[in-house]
Amino acid sequence: MKSLFITLLLLISINSVAQETSDKDQIEITLNNYIDAFYKGDTVKLKAAIKPRLNKFGYWKNKETSNYEYYDFMDYDKAMRFVQNMKDEGRTRDENTIREVEVLDIGNHIATAKVIAVWGIDYILLSKDDGKWMIEQVIWEGPFSEDYKHDKVATTYYLIRHAEKDESDKTNKDPHLTEEGKKRAENWSNVLGDVKFDMVYSTNYNRTKETAEPTAKANNVDITFYDPRNINLQELLKETEGKTVLIVGHSNTTPMLTNTLLGNKKYNQIDENNNANLYIVTINQDTKTSTLLKID
Repeated sequence: MKSLFITLLLLISINSVAQETSDKDQIEITLNNYIDAFYKGDTVKLKAAIKPRLNKFGYWKNKETSNYEYYDFMDYDKAMRFVQNMKDEGRTRDENTIREVEVLDIGNHIATAKVIAVWGIDYILLSKDDGKWMIEQVIWEGPFSEDYKHDKVATTYYLIRHAEKDESDKTNKDPHLTEEGKKRAENWSNVLGDVKFDMVYSTNYNRTKETAEPTAKANNVDITFYDPRNINLQELLKETEGKTVLIVGHSNTTPMLTNTLLGNKKYNQIDENNNANLYIVTINQDTKTSTLLKID
């Protein structure tokens, strides 16, 4: 039930901010969710990408005859079971080895796109309902061929503000989290439970470290400290290239760093009473997309 609630919350939140991004950006987010789902065994991202009437089938090249043969049909339920089984059996993949998304054409209500992934190449049909683009049909061929690859590597950043801090002593410049804040920190770890983080960054304050710790522990990674007032963007991009990264900051530094990653002043400072914003930035070789969710 909790997982279903989180899934519904994510879907509602994604829809609520969809109008802030262009159709092309929204489609690219959907396509990357689709790839992540089949790479990471992430059913939450799959639900955010495909429609219940999904129709997917493909052709697999026979090594002996070099002929492409009809492989299999996959509907929504089968896709969900396939992705869940991948996670349960530990058959997840490095999501950044082979990844390319391309929006081919956008109509008023339908769009076409192309995805290159570890299994091969997919041509995708999407439709738009309630302002959200989702996948209706997929036809694919495999196995992967080097002819498909254009050496594009995606990096994904999840940026959050620290959880609620103890404000009982106004002279304390480095307070700890309140009990409510500790619960939120644990909840971030649960909400992001289907995301495999390679790195976790935090400013060197009690409130940010304590917010980052549950997620860092769940992913068995150490916390890397950074100074948002003295950050070298090129070094950060180099250190995190091709990785999935959580970055914990503050009401002013989190949207500021998000804007820096995007190269665009898109987001304003977070209200002091808001500890729920989640910014997701995906950077490919030639594209940058972002999503803002609110997880209460």
